[in-house]
Amino acid sequence: MAQFDVYRIEGGGLVLDCQSDLLRDLGSRVVAPLRPAGDPAVSRTRLNPLIELDQGSYRVATQFLRAVDQRHLGTRVGSAASQEWEIKAALDMLISGF
Repeated sequence: MAQFDVYRIEGGGLVLDCQSDLLRDLGSRVVAPLRPAGDPAVSRTRLNPLIELDQGSYRVATQFLRAVDQRHLGTRVGSAASQEWEIKAALDMLISGF
């Protein structure tokens, strides 16, 4: 498991692993769901960065972060590591407000 990897979870949804790799021994991971790019609930560009995967275009639903037991993460289906700075800026926006 690596920060910014994308996983398919039970039920078919996609989540983005946002947790630092330095904390991989916790047994849980902080993830953000991925929503279709056109979903109006995730239309704030800075808070909801757009990522492109083989499966299509998605926005990171940063405002819906949650911790999950890493055993519940399913198959790794991609990575958004190339968009590290946009994702970190969204996490900063969520926590700091800027």
